[in-house]
Amino acid sequence: MNLIAGIIMAAIGFIVAVLGAFKVVHGLTGTGILMLLAGGLIIGLSFVSPPEPDETERMSTPATLVNIFFAPADVFRNLRSHPRWLVALLIMSALSAAYYNLFMYRLTPDRVTNYAIDKTMEVSFIPDERKKQIEENRPQAIADAKNPIISGGQAVSGFAGSMLLYAFGSAIFLLFALAMGGKINFFQSLSVLIYASFPIAVLRFILNSIILFIKDPTDIHPITGQRSLIQDNLNFLVLPAEHPVIYTILGSLSLLAFYWVWLNGIGLKNAGEKVTGSIAWTSALSVYGILVLLGVILAFLFPSFIS
Repeated sequence: MNLIAGIIMAAIGFIVAVLGAFKVVHGLTGTGILMLLAGGLIIGLSFVSPPEPDETERMSTPATLVNIFFAPADVFRNLRSHPRWLVALLIMSALSAAYYNLFMYRLTPDRVTNYAIDKTMEVSFIPDERKKQIEENRPQAIADAKNPIISGGQAVSGFAGSMLLYAFGSAIFLLFALAMGGKINFFQSLSVLIYASFPIAVLRFILNSIILFIKDPTDIHPITGQRSLIQDNLNFLVLPAEHPVIYTILGSLSLLAFYWVWLNGIGLKNAGEKVTGSIAWTSALSVYGILVLLGVILAFLFPSFIS
């Protein structure tokens, strides 16, 4: 990783966070903090040694982004010698930001923001004083949802936050491999996780965007619809208001989720230096299980947001 790039990002993040904290720039404090953390991550990764180079010819980045759909094993084997992830992450972040803006355009910021605030007011463990403050800030929250500067900050936050999450997930993959007797470099692990997510992000963006403009906006959930409108799972069997946990578990049993797990298993097996099939699949399924568990916990704590 580029040490200078990390320092620049951290410095910009610090400045944005300070300006936001002192109300010089409204609504960008969180963006600045995430940029600062992501910059710190890049600085730290600049001291991590990449895998030892070999004679394998480097596949071009455009080729990896296309071939990951059709020949994922070949791409991951090339990433073992030439790990990379930045372009794929940038594209995924851009697609996520584009869908969010399309979603807000289709449903309107007023409806989405008011719905989120109304559901927040239903959470029992939030103090009444805090709920009163949230209600008083409703007009400002709606105005922020319409502010293009804040929308741009959210796009930057999405990229920085994704970088942190993928780095954390890569560390989990690395620890699983080491604990089970395998060997994989951190950058190989990071490349696997991001490239395994790339086809999912592209397919989800295309399908979600089509469905978004086919369906009546009044039939789209203002919260869960931001994540996905694709019905490739079994959560239609229960009502989220009555069984939020079961609804979440059934929702995790989706075709795209299984595709993601499969790509991670293929990736770890081919991108790792000493990763057997059993290690790869155990790691991929374990991370998937952790994500499902987190979703269940959130559904249990905040059931109103999916009802």
